[in-house]
Amino acid sequence: MSKFKRGLSHLGRALVPNRWAGLALLFGAMTVLGFAPFEFSPLALVGLTGLFWLWIAKSTGLADGVRYGLWFGIGQFGLGVSWLFSSIYFYSEAGLVVAILLVTLFVLLLSSFVALAGLVIRKLASSNWPGAALLWLMPAVWVLVEWLRSHTFGGLPFLLMGTSHLDTWLDGYAPVLGVYGVSFAVAMTAGLLVWMLQYRQVLPAALVMIFLWPIGGSLQKVNWVTPIDEPVSVALIQGNVSQDIKWERAEFANMMRLYTRLTRENLDAQIVVWPETAIPGYFDQAAAGLLRHFVGDAQLQSRDIVVGAITRPSPDANQYFNSMINLRQPDQTYHKRKLVLFGEYYPMSGMVELVADHLNLPFSQFSAGPARQPLMELAGHPVGVSICFEMMFGGLIARDLPQARFLITASNDAWFSHTFEPAQLRQEAQMRAREVGREIARVTNTGYTVIIGVDGQIKQQIPPYEIGVLRGEVQPYEGATPFSHWTHWPILIWSWMLLMMAGYFTRYSFSELIQRWLR
Repeated sequence: MSKFKRGLSHLGRALVPNRWAGLALLFGAMTVLGFAPFEFSPLALVGLTGLFWLWIAKSTGLADGVRYGLWFGIGQFGLGVSWLFSSIYFYSEAGLVVAILLVTLFVLLLSSFVALAGLVIRKLASSNWPGAALLWLMPAVWVLVEWLRSHTFGGLPFLLMGTSHLDTWLDGYAPVLGVYGVSFAVAMTAGLLVWMLQYRQVLPAALVMIFLWPIGGSLQKVNWVTPIDEPVSVALIQGNVSQDIKWERAEFANMMRLYTRLTRENLDAQIVVWPETAIPGYFDQAAAGLLRHFVGDAQLQSRDIVVGAITRPSPDANQYFNSMINLRQPDQTYHKRKLVLFGEYYPMSGMVELVADHLNLPFSQFSAGPARQPLMELAGHPVGVSICFEMMFGGLIARDLPQARFLITASNDAWFSHTFEPAQLRQEAQMRAREVGREIARVTNTGYTVIIGVDGQIKQQIPPYEIGVLRGEVQPYEGATPFSHWTHWPILIWSWMLLMMAGYFTRYSFSELIQRWLR
């Protein structure tokens, strides 16, 4: 009980800011500028370096470690996921007070993981071995906490530090070790900078840096995968349907006329793709009603037209799925596997009716699709399909490799129009292309609709927040990156090993270690 009381005491003190907590808040907010839509990666590195400096040089106990981590997280996520306020306040009719409360709780939840990292680091770090703390302990803890956050409550993988370093030499580690491998390299760089500036270890820090960054640059030049067959022409339909009318019954016919018209104008493309829930209702009802002739024509002409809709096993079933359906062969249906917390499912189903009704959230208790699903056969190629939030999970996307020749992902980002979120999710798709070595056709309701190359670069795009069709080509590939084979396991095992080593070595000075080994 005394330990529990001490823990509560540490937590209480951590919530009270001191003069350095304000700086931690600033460092956290600074990192957001390294992510889309800003994409100035040096600021993300500077922000993380500042946090490491506070942990190693300005912390006198566990409370300081937790405090600086917590306020760093409040700065990072308070700005970086501010888009949540837009979706709750403007589109769910929750009211200003409820929206502020929910966003505050969400930011504190995300920030608690950075606070946890500070707690572990201050518990294990020792002034005897600052280099070990900065180069082993901090990167390892940072990666493990990012992984933990990405697997809590269905996954909260927002603003992973590695994503901020696309288009730098460090993204060369992505096809080998994934986004957490890039995060480790960024965190090690931050540790090296503190070691260099705070402890004047310029030469050894520079030597490590000379290897760390150029190795990543060299890995960028490796061709992990090989193009196969001719490029496939695609037409990605961006309907730009505002979220405030998307679920209105009176607008259903207008939306379907828009999508069917844009599709018929682009039937010379080998594959046509609609966004997530472009059909804002049950597919079986739409296919038997307003879209009956359109679906029949697609089947008669053998057209690969992939549409987003809600599906259910039968009209009287009590479960439903967020799905993508190939109209040419409707049994080729993909059901979304990773659901959004409080957007598509609730941990305690008894809350659903109360919360969903209050927030005016349509279809708020989806069922998750099977973990393993057959690939779609589109234009003669096996294709991996994903929906929205799933594109943030590299291990999930890698399940479709190496069979999938290219990837299609659909999203409805209208909930977050004119915020950071659409650009952040587009950047996540770029990281997935880099990790698995496949081109990605990404179609959205309001933007960003893009085609991404295997190098993570955008090949083609259309302006967001406009009705439009992206006509382009996707190149099929064969082979697989190392990451596609082993996903995140190597970097996680390495981080655990470093954590255990740091926990052992940082307890003793160098002379004490020699004496123990000589016994």
